[in-house]
Amino acid sequence: MARWMFRCFFLALLPAIVWGQGGPVTVSGTVLGEHDLEPLGYATVYAEKSGRGVQADSAGFFRLTGLPVGMETLRFSHLGCDPKSLSFRLQRDTVLTVLLHHHDNYTETATVTARNAATYSEQLDLRATAQLGDALERLTGVSSLRTGTAAAKPIYDGLFGNRLSIQNNGVAQSGQQWGNDHAPEIDSWVAAYIRVVEGVEALRYAGPTVAATVLIEPAPLREDEGAAGKVAYGFQSNGLGHTLNARLSRGGKTAYRLSATGKVRGDQRTPDYFLRNTGRREANAALQLTRFHDARWTSHLYYSIFNAEIGVLRGSHIGNLTDLQLAIDREAPFFTEENFSYDIGSPRQTVSHHLLKAETEFRPNPDNRFNFRYGGQLNDRKEFDVRRGDRDDQAALSLQQWNHLLEGTWHRELGTGRHLDASLQYELTENDNQPGTGILPLIPDYNAQRGSAYLAYHHEKAAFQYHLGLRYDRQAYEAITISRDLPRRIERFDHLFHTLGGSVEARWQLTPRASLRTGVTLRQRAPQINELYSQGLHQGVSGIEEGDATLAPERSLKTTAGLVITTASTTLSANVFVQPIQDFIFLEPQPEFRLTVRGAFPLFLYRAGDALLYGSNLQAYWQPAPRWELDGRLAVVYGTNRSEGRPLVFTPPANLRLAVHFHPGRVAAGWQISLESLLVAEQGRLDPEQDFLPPPPAYALLDLALRRDLALPSNRTLHLRLSAQNLLNTAYRDYLDRQRYFADAPGRNVELQVSYAW
Repeated sequence: MARWMFRCFFLALLPAIVWGQGGPVTVSGTVLGEHDLEPLGYATVYAEKSGRGVQADSAGFFRLTGLPVGMETLRFSHLGCDPKSLSFRLQRDTVLTVLLHHHDNYTETATVTARNAATYSEQLDLRATAQLGDALERLTGVSSLRTGTAAAKPIYDGLFGNRLSIQNNGVAQSGQQWGNDHAPEIDSWVAAYIRVVEGVEALRYAGPTVAATVLIEPAPLREDEGAAGKVAYGFQSNGLGHTLNARLSRGGKTAYRLSATGKVRGDQRTPDYFLRNTGRREANAALQLTRFHDARWTSHLYYSIFNAEIGVLRGSHIGNLTDLQLAIDREAPFFTEENFSYDIGSPRQTVSHHLLKAETEFRPNPDNRFNFRYGGQLNDRKEFDVRRGDRDDQAALSLQQWNHLLEGTWHRELGTGRHLDASLQYELTENDNQPGTGILPLIPDYNAQRGSAYLAYHHEKAAFQYHLGLRYDRQAYEAITISRDLPRRIERFDHLFHTLGGSVEARWQLTPRASLRTGVTLRQRAPQINELYSQGLHQGVSGIEEGDATLAPERSLKTTAGLVITTASTTLSANVFVQPIQDFIFLEPQPEFRLTVRGAFPLFLYRAGDALLYGSNLQAYWQPAPRWELDGRLAVVYGTNRSEGRPLVFTPPANLRLAVHFHPGRVAAGWQISLESLLVAEQGRLDPEQDFLPPPPAYALLDLALRRDLALPSNRTLHLRLSAQNLLNTAYRDYLDRQRYFADAPGRNVELQVSYAW
C-alpha cells in the first residue's frame, strides 16, 4: 500500500490565453487532477518578481490581480509537492489550466516534469552531480547502504539489495546487484522521475522483492513539442569533481532525445585526512526515440550505456590479521596521504552496462490498451585487487551477464473509475565468469529463468477506492560451481522455486481534508544466487562472504496504514507498518577474521531466521506564507531476529530531515534559499558481538543551497545553484556504511552548478 496519501507532480501546464484590455494584468485559472480532472484545492500561486501571491480555493480556482505588464515568473506549488516555476511575458489577462498528476498508488514521488514540454529534470539535475542514491534519500523512509564513496544503494522500510527491485525505464535493472558495493548503473542526468511504489502497484514489476519497487524513468517524448536542449556543468570542491551533461530533443512524428554525461572526481576528504583511492570516472549516454504512428499506435526505442571506473578506499585492504585489527581500531586509515590525487589504483572496479528497450503500444479502442516490450541488458564488471608483483592490472573478479526480458501487458477499462491490468513476463539471465583472474570466483556461473503472471483490479471512486492484485513467479536456477577441495571439479546444481504475491489496498476520503489508507501485501521471494553460492572475497566491501545452498524462499506479510490531513497551509501525513518475514535471509558478521593469500578480511555468512520489521514515518509540510515552506520528515524502523531474540544487523537508525525554503520575492526576485538538516540517531539496539565495532554515535549534518533561475530572451533559461553539503565540516561515521570500520565519511562539499536551457 502506498505510504503517502497525497503525492502529485506537475505533468503539464496548458495555458489558454484570453485577450483583454490594457492596464494591470490578472492571471487566473484552475488547478485540476490530471487523471480525473477533479479540482485540487489550496494550491499556491506566487509571482516572484511582483512579490504577490494567492491560494486557490477549495475548488482549485485562483485569481492573481494587479500584476504589471512584462516578464514575470509564476511559481505554482501544491501541498506536499515540489514547486514549479514558469517564466513568460505578461501582456494581457491570462487564464491558466494547471494539471497536477496525482498518484494514489505511489508511496512518494520525487518528480520533475516539463516546462512547455521541453525543459525537464530540473530538480533532479540539482543533485545529478552525486550518485542516484542521494536523490532517493530525499524520499521519506529511504536510507542508503553505502560502501564509502564508491556506491550507495537504497534501503526502504529497513529492506535493501535483492529485496528492493529497481526498474530502469520499465525494465528491471539487472547486473551484479547482489553486491552492496554495486550501485545502480544508471546515469542520474537521464532520470526525470523517481518513484517508490509498493502494494498492488509493485506487484506489476519483475524482480525478486518482498519490499517496494523503485521506478526510475526519463521524461516522455511528445509529438507536439519543439526543439529543445540543455547544457549543464557542475563542480564539486570535495574531490575536485567536474560533471558535464548535454541534452538535445525534438518532437514530431518521430521524436528523439539524446543525452551524454562525463564525470571525473579525485580523492575525497574527511575533515581531517584524504581518503586515498576514492576517485571516480564516468562516461554515459542515452538515446530515446518515439514514433507516433497514429492515434492508436505508438512505438518506443531506448538505449543507454553506463561506463564507470571506481576507486575503493586503499586503507580497507590489509595484508594480515594483526594489521586488520589495527585498521579497524585506527582513527585514520592506513595508506593515508597528505596530497590530493585523481589517480585510481587497486583496489578498484570497472563496470559497463548496456540497456536496450523496444516497446510498442496499441489501442484498438478507447477501452483496451496492449503493450509489448523487450528489454535486453549486458553488464560487464571487473574488480581489481591489490596483488603482488605487477598483477594489479589483472582482474580478481570478472563477470559478464546477459539479461533478456519479454513482456506483454493488457489494460482494460471497465467503466468510470474501474479497470483491469494484466501481464505476462519471461526473463532469461546468463552470468559467466570470464577467464584470466587466476582466482576461484566469488559468484559461480549460472543460468536463471523466470516466468511471471500478474493480474490487478482497480476501483477508484471519489470517496472510496480499493485495489486487488495477484502475482505468480516460477524461478529456476542452474549453478555451475568449482569445488573448493582438491582435486578441482565442476559441479552443477539445479533449483526451482514457485512464489506467490497478493495485495489488497483501500482508501477512504473521510472528509474533504482527511483521508485514510490501509493495505495488506503477501510476498514470497526466492533466494538469489549470491545468497546460495557466494564463496570468497567480496573485494568491494572488503569481506569474505559465504552462501548457503539450503536456503528457502522468504515469506512476507506486510500491513500498512496511513492518515493524511490537509488544511489551507499544512499537510500532516503519518504512516505505520508491520512486516513479519519467515526464513528472512541476512548477511551476518562473524566474530573471527579470516587470513587468505590475498590478505586478512572480516567474515560474513548468509543465514536465515524469522524476522519482524516495524516502524513509522511522519511528514509535516507547512506553508505559512507564499514565500516560505517548511518540511519535516521523520523515519523510524526496528528489526528483530525472532529466531534468536536479538536485533537485525544493518537496520537503519531513526533519522529526521528538516528543511526551510525561502523565496525573497521583491527583494531578490527569482532566488530561492534552502536550509536543510539531517539528524541520524545512534543504532543502539545491537548486541556487542553482532558487529566488529560498536555502532558509531549519532550525528547531525547541515546543508545550504542558493538557487536562481533567470528567464532569457527567446524562451531561454539560465539555472544557477550554489550549495554546500555538510556545511559545518562534521566528522562522522554512518552505521550503514561498510567502510565505517576504516574511515570517516567525507567532509564539507561545495557545489556550483550552471545550466543553460533552450
